[in-house]
Amino acid sequence: MTEKIITQTHSVTRNIISESAEMQAVFRCVKQVAPTKATVLITGETGVGKEIIAQAIHESSPRRNRPFKIVNCSAIPTELIQSELFGHEKGAFTTAIRQHRGIFEQANEGTLFLDEVGELPLEAQAKFLRVLEDQKFSPVGAEKIVKVDVRVIAATNVNLKTAVREKRFREDLYYRLNLFRIHIPPLRNRRSDIGPLALNFVSELGREHNKSITGITPEAIDYLQNVNWYGNVRELRNVIEAAIILAEDENLKEDDVRMVVENLNEGNGDLHITPQDDKNELWELLKTGTISEIVNYITLIRYQTESSHYSKQDIAKGLQISVPTLEKYCALAWESVKNDR
Repeated sequence: MTEKIITQTHSVTRNIISESAEMQAVFRCVKQVAPTKATVLITGETGVGKEIIAQAIHESSPRRNRPFKIVNCSAIPTELIQSELFGHEKGAFTTAIRQHRGIFEQANEGTLFLDEVGELPLEAQAKFLRVLEDQKFSPVGAEKIVKVDVRVIAATNVNLKTAVREKRFREDLYYRLNLFRIHIPPLRNRRSDIGPLALNFVSELGREHNKSITGITPEAIDYLQNVNWYGNVRELRNVIEAAIILAEDENLKEDDVRMVVENLNEGNGDLHITPQDDKNELWELLKTGTISEIVNYITLIRYQTESSHYSKQDIAKGLQISVPTLEKYCALAWESVKNDR
């Protein structure tokens, strides 16, 4: 019988599993900002765990015993967003049959996590900015002023600088939110986290589905580490869950996870191929990114190049460029960073 994977893990809360240097840097940021009142902007692709990091900040803060409220700005109809955030008086609009306390008031003395903040309509952005600045607002249809003490953590998977340029996001709100930014790298750029995450999901989901699965084989881990996971941690969890439901042995095997990945990917191209748009990310960062973002991107390229499971040839093939071109990208970017300093 193949020996199951056992990995030492490190975390800042019970819900975060990670070994990578990239996530350890994220944890340090959490530790630094949590005790303060600072507004935090969390960026990263869909599925990387922005909500978990927001909750870690709240749980590590003096507000840990007060409310932690979550709003997904993309899930609320435009005409209702102000009512949801700030509340409304009875009769303020046709369907307002009773008074409603908004999420800001419900989060008083606690933390409000605004996910997909880039989806806020412009009218709501103006009012939101005023609340951030003076912690006061008026419910829809009311003349009274409500004063609150709310710590705001916002998250987005889109480039807010681009949204500002396209007049979809207020520039003053962007700078107010961007007081302290935490960027969560995609899972494909921190592959050392895949093994610990997979093992944790096996343990958690095995119990949840009443399956006697106790581990995952090294071959299965190796396979998972070579998938690019554009859905990030959420996609990895879904694959492990489906594989557990289908598996018939006490250890999850490579064939179990491979079958699920291939079925999910059927008709959608190869998960191992990097999207064509990714090769433009470096140049976009050189035009609009901060020094920190550019350095982080170059570091990730170098990390991937030096990784035992991700060679220069692999990266170049995924980007559909030659190895010399890849090296030129890195060199030019690094020169830009040095010249900018």
